[in-house]
Amino acid sequence: MKQNKYIHPRYSAARGKENEITAYVVCYPYLDEGVRHTITRNFPLKNFISPAAALMAAEKERDRIIKEVKKNCKQGSNIKLDYTVADLFELSKTHFPRTVKSQRKNQSIYDKYIGPFCGDMNILDVTLEQVQLTLIRCAKSCVQQQVRNVKTDWHRIYQTAQIKGLPVIDFTTVLDTPKSDKVSERSLSEQNITEDDFQKFCEFMSEYGHYMPEEADKVYNRDILLRMLKLMRITGMRPQEAKALRRADIVFDEVDVYDAEKKAVERRQIAQVRIYKSVGSTMEEMTAVKNTKTPQSVRAVPVFEDGVELLKETLQYSKYDYIYSKYNGEPFDSDEVSDYLHRVSRACGIKVYAGLMRKSFAADQYRAKTNPAAIKKMMGHKSENMSVTWYATAADDEILTAIATRKYKN
Repeated sequence: MKQNKYIHPRYSAARGKENEITAYVVCYPYLDEGVRHTITRNFPLKNFISPAAALMAAEKERDRIIKEVKKNCKQGSNIKLDYTVADLFELSKTHFPRTVKSQRKNQSIYDKYIGPFCGDMNILDVTLEQVQLTLIRCAKSCVQQQVRNVKTDWHRIYQTAQIKGLPVIDFTTVLDTPKSDKVSERSLSEQNITEDDFQKFCEFMSEYGHYMPEEADKVYNRDILLRMLKLMRITGMRPQEAKALRRADIVFDEVDVYDAEKKAVERRQIAQVRIYKSVGSTMEEMTAVKNTKTPQSVRAVPVFEDGVELLKETLQYSKYDYIYSKYNGEPFDSDEVSDYLHRVSRACGIKVYAGLMRKSFAADQYRAKTNPAAIKKMMGHKSENMSVTWYATAADDEILTAIATRKYKN
């Protein structure tokens, strides 16, 4: 038996002390009549006179545990034990379905921080120290959220191993997450787009491709996608909600609205956009229509004037009950939309992506001093904090105005 088998060092999570051992952990996995069990014991260095003393105590406890297990349990199982980390990562995609975006993110993290170091290893041979080192490597160059993402990838790998009946312990439950010095900065310029820039982008996209008359499918897909972008900017809908919108979900009416400038009530035409369905975003549900993301997402968003005209024109142009379907009647999947808008943005010089429409809606509403509770309801969020803090951001001129008008005492 190797001296330190089933004994793993735990490292400090404090910045600058990532290589400092804070404890030794005994993790002994075993099978008893095909059932997986794990015995864990912690030996913090602070409880011993020296690191050597802590390690000696851990070795003694490990040997006692092994002897006790061999004496009392009936080992043996038909469970396959030769799964590699790479095998389990691939299987985790089936056991834990994720959105296309999350799938790409998790794959990128695995390829950079886990696969090159542990991918070919049998999961039973992976030590706590090796898992910890992958987190430390990430913490040295990435923001804290990225470190958590590496830990999440490992957690899914271990969960999958447990589903397969492997006698492993999930090391992510017993190690500390190292701290990163990197600070995440959101690009404020990408949280909104001016009306002028959006109109320029729309004009450019309306001619993009210079398609020939016989390319009716390409013309239709471009034009219906452009109309979908415009509605998303007006309503703050999620892309997957817009793609699930049906003709019956648009209700035209007239309402009395008070005009503060004229100090009078006016009769105005309105369209209620009823949102209660969504197109799936996981690999298995990319074109499946299902319920909205959360119960709060079920809502009706009113639109006036330009929005009413846009919807009327779109309903005339669209060929299908699902308004924003492709030329062949199928819904757009997120990859198609993302790739197409990326190409148009690059050619136009103005960056636009589907999610930006929702962010700009929140930013514009916040800038117009709309009640945060109303923004929350229109966007289908659970909390005002999500609507205002994450989606809505202050423009530079607002910050200048705030500072310039601040009153100070002498």
